[in-house]
Amino acid sequence: MRACVVLVALGVGVRLALALGTDVYFDETYYWQWARHLAWGYFDHPPLVAWLIAALGIRGTALLCGLGTGAAVWGLARDVYGSKDVAWRALSLWSVVPVGIISGVWATPDSPMLLFWALGLWALYREKWVLAGLTCGLALLAKYPSVLLGLAFMLAALRARRLPAGAWLTAGLALLCFLPVVLWNANHEWVGFAFQLNHGLGGTGGWKTFGEFVAGQLAMGGPLLFPLAVMYAVRGPREQFLLRMAAVVPLVFFGYAAARTRGEANWPAAAYLAACIGVAGMKHHWQRDTAWSGAIISLAVASHLLFPVLTFERDVLLSRTHGWSPLERLSAPEQLFAGMTPGRTAVYAPSYQLASQVAYYAGVETDTEGPARRKSQYDVWPPLELKPGQDVLWCSENGAPPPEELVQRFGSVEGPVELVGDFRDRRLHTFTVWRLGGMKPD
Repeated sequence: MRACVVLVALGVGVRLALALGTDVYFDETYYWQWARHLAWGYFDHPPLVAWLIAALGIRGTALLCGLGTGAAVWGLARDVYGSKDVAWRALSLWSVVPVGIISGVWATPDSPMLLFWALGLWALYREKWVLAGLTCGLALLAKYPSVLLGLAFMLAALRARRLPAGAWLTAGLALLCFLPVVLWNANHEWVGFAFQLNHGLGGTGGWKTFGEFVAGQLAMGGPLLFPLAVMYAVRGPREQFLLRMAAVVPLVFFGYAAARTRGEANWPAAAYLAACIGVAGMKHHWQRDTAWSGAIISLAVASHLLFPVLTFERDVLLSRTHGWSPLERLSAPEQLFAGMTPGRTAVYAPSYQLASQVAYYAGVETDTEGPARRKSQYDVWPPLELKPGQDVLWCSENGAPPPEELVQRFGSVEGPVELVGDFRDRRLHTFTVWRLGGMKPD
């Protein structure tokens, strides 16, 4: 029990240190932009993360969802094993597993999805059909892959050759919660569904992308939790078949997707909720080794993000979480370019990530432009309303000039001016800013 308390406290401490010691990064500011334009759907995901950010703020959303997810893991494990001791072991595992740390620090759709997936799985296990319908519906409002929890339940029902009548009530309530998202997609040319299908199953893959998926799981779940999750799914107790399917279905589905396209390591994150509960019931040395191996990885990553010692040629983690504050200077363009009218101006960027960072740190209107940009929610929103003669800024990284189609709309181009983002004497970002002067009347 002392070890469990230490691990839970360690997980909370790491979350707070990262929440206070890192910058808000582009995924979070992208969803923060959504929160400023509340709707029933968005280009990439359903709306729940935006609603929560609007109510709780960026880091408040992640931290509270993380605490709630831990409480749900504890409660489900207690009911599964009838033991508070095992419940504490499950919570200690989830507290230090890297994917649990990430979802409890940075506000992405995974944060509410994991919370309501855990609550939905708990309600399904206890056959609380109304509660299951509401929580599963909220999980669907967080992220489309939450439908995999329903698939896991159906596999368990087929295994037991029993489909309780209350399960139909659960399905009806969940679909009723999700119906506004379907209607929003129908009114927007099904952009959300189309993007996710193409993003998850389109493109080209093979053994290389599947190998990257496996490596990602060994990092996100820890070197032991991922293989133990597979072992639990295959050889776990018969009476825990629902939890076993809740672990294996996301891993199998996204493993298949990884063989078709390059995916992201966090996609099967929900699998590790049930896996932590399964490992908590295994022999003590598996629990101990899994927990401390996860804790070591989480501490190593957190230490690098807060006090980096090692140097990497392309440090993605450090550049995502630090060095964005120089974008604040875009709120006062007259300090960058002589002759510009004091006050906020519109800023264009080549990607939704940078446009969102500029909007958050500078507090200005932003939009994306350029043929190489990935389509995003900015393509769903109406374009910026500009007046003839108005000046705007173009902001990019590493010297990318404004695209020709944007330049042609203005009378002059001036720049670039460089803004550099450093962290502990390391150069992480070099932003280049151009002034596009005098928008043409036509």
